[in-house]
Amino acid sequence: MVSCSLHQKIELTDSKAKIMDIVKNILKPQMPSILVAAGHGGTHWVNAAIYILLPYIILDLGLSYTQAGLIMTVFHFSTFFSNAISGPLVDLRGSEKYTNFQAYSLLIGGFAMVLMSMSSTIYLLFISVAMIGVCISLWHPAAITYLSVNYPENRGFVLSIHSIGASLGDALSPLLAAFFLTYVTINGSNLSWNTTSILLSLPLFILVLIIIFFLNDKKNSNKEITSEKDDNYFADLKLLLLNFQLIPLFLVAGVRTVTQNGVLIFMPLYLVANEGASAAVIGASLFSMQMGGLISGPIAGHLSDRHGRKIIAISSLLVSGVLVPFYPLISSNILIILLSAVIGFAIYAGRPVVQGWALDIAPSKTSGSVISLLFMMQVGSAALFAMIAGIIADRYGLEIIFIILSAVCIITLIIASLIPSSKQ
Repeated sequence: MVSCSLHQKIELTDSKAKIMDIVKNILKPQMPSILVAAGHGGTHWVNAAIYILLPYIILDLGLSYTQAGLIMTVFHFSTFFSNAISGPLVDLRGSEKYTNFQAYSLLIGGFAMVLMSMSSTIYLLFISVAMIGVCISLWHPAAITYLSVNYPENRGFVLSIHSIGASLGDALSPLLAAFFLTYVTINGSNLSWNTTSILLSLPLFILVLIIIFFLNDKKNSNKEITSEKDDNYFADLKLLLLNFQLIPLFLVAGVRTVTQNGVLIFMPLYLVANEGASAAVIGASLFSMQMGGLISGPIAGHLSDRHGRKIIAISSLLVSGVLVPFYPLISSNILIILLSAVIGFAIYAGRPVVQGWALDIAPSKTSGSVISLLFMMQVGSAALFAMIAGIIADRYGLEIIFIILSAVCIITLIIASLIPSSKQ
């Protein structure tokens, strides 16, 4: 009896060891992509912090919706101009230094949050959000090119892993901020947005150390990707800029980002100003939106690898356009949270798909630049929309913003249906 029991324990131990070996064999090849995804989450952590802190900054400093839109316009224009530099910089000087650029990106983001905590005027806010824009812009060309070099046959999948990191950062940052603002007190008073901003900076500095010590650049043996000569690079960049197939694709990317950022900016402002919602409700809504994106990212990436990018991108725009106008029509907190989850599922499904689509079309030597151009289009569109939408909201109310977002999605959906499918 004792021998039988001992034998069963040995078999159980062996089974556990086999399972652990299987898990290790699965995770080991993906570990670099997981670490990059964690860093990506850091850049989106600071990005998401803006959206939940913004309503409280506006109230505390007595700013208008137009000024709120202007803050986000500065953020997006900073991202736009930084992208113009970061893509070529990574392509020409980033070979085997991609991790350095990723670490610099996270460091800038951490200091930006510290500066935001000290902001008592709109001008300091301009500087802090501009630094966050640089953080995001520097990250993407380096990280996505790193993934493209290391996983050339599974770009859609690893980019979806990359998007999981973004969704986690986007989800957890507002949730933690809401917890600080609502439930943590000092001397009987809730934490201010200033103190919350400092606390939210800490994970960025931790991620810098993780990237430096645990993520290594691999020597790139693929001659198609390595930037061997500057003149060859610029010749390929010229071909990239003359690729007219990318123009409507960039439009799709821009509208997807406008919809995403439009909801992220104006949904919290609407809930605070029109519904009197608490930070907990706003945090839960932003969290559910990002969790929807976390689920949809890998599914969309995998399906786009197998069935093409086009059908997934069109579906993303369709669902987003149909559901966004429901925000002003719903007063139940639970329904708002559920609606946010479904909208997040749709909007974020398009993120890795559009990135993979652009990489499929562009020359491989300009992978960093095509990502920069893609993000320039995205943030440029978002910058203009934030400024214009702020003015419209001051004049006509926040409700009309959601209708405008819906109309733009539907129009772009028609344009996306005319783009030739990429060859996988």
